[in-house]
Amino acid sequence: MKIQTQRLELREYKECDIANIFKLKSCDHVWKYSTYTTISTYTEAELELKSLIDINRENPYTFKALYLKDTDTYIGEAGIISYTKSANRCVIGYNLLPEYWNQGYATEISKAIIQYAFAVLKVERVEALVQEENTASRRVIEKTGLLLEGILKHFAYIRGNYVNVCYYGIIAEEYNIR
Repeated sequence: MKIQTQRLELREYKECDIANIFKLKSCDHVWKYSTYTTISTYTEAELELKSLIDINRENPYTFKALYLKDTDTYIGEAGIISYTKSANRCVIGYNLLPEYWNQGYATEISKAIIQYAFAVLKVERVEALVQEENTASRRVIEKTGLLLEGILKHFAYIRGNYVNVCYYGIIAEEYNIR
């Protein structure tokens, strides 16, 4: 799965992405609303990267490296993070480095991934889950056209606290109307 937009390119992680993975996976701000626990060493980054590369060999639906097209600068990751073929649905997600927040990149790549899911995979449904307190990501997902379908109370356990998660979705018929 390779996706390009006007400003962005989503592509497979490669072994040369070790510094990028370390920068992203060690940044506490990126993971504030996630169950993911940050890393602190290059050894951990190497393991993370190897895992992503291995997963991509067997399953193309996971996070991919996200780059600015014009400068080839790594800005984070995005992708279809789960695809359930039997139910014909997928879940999308993204994680951007803070210096690239509030520039429309998350919305741009999310819209492109949704387009890919409906046009190429022919899914019936696209979903996203966002912690209720993460208002910035909620705005991004809402800008893509996904609709808030409900709030899952105490759905995740993050750093010692149960948190509510907003469940967003859109079906093919709704997507085609927009």
